[in-house]
Amino acid sequence: MLAISVDHIYSHNVFAAALGTLPYPLLADWHKKVTKQFGVLNEENGTAIRSCFVIDQNGIVQFCNYTFDANETLQYEEVFNACEACGKEE
Repeated sequence: MLAISVDHIYSHNVFAAALGTLPYPLLADWHKKVTKQFGVLNEENGTAIRSCFVIDQNGIVQFCNYTFDANETLQYEEVFNACEACGKEE
C-alpha cells in the first residue's frame, strides 16, 4: 500500500509528522504524471481528486473509487475486499 499526492515532499513530511507516523509510503507526484495517467488530476486547480485504486500483482487495476471519502467506513471495506480478492488464486 502507498499513497500518492501532488503536494511537495516537504508538505508530506509535515503531514506525516502531524499524524505521528504513516504505516505506508507517501509519494510525491510533483509533476502530476501519475494523477494524469489515472484520470484523477483536477486540471483547474492542479490538485488530485481523492481516489483509491487496487492494483493486482500483474499491474492490472482491479478496483477504483474516484470519490474516496476517508470518513466512510463502507468504502474501506470495499477496498479491503478488493485487496483480498487480488490475493486469491484463480
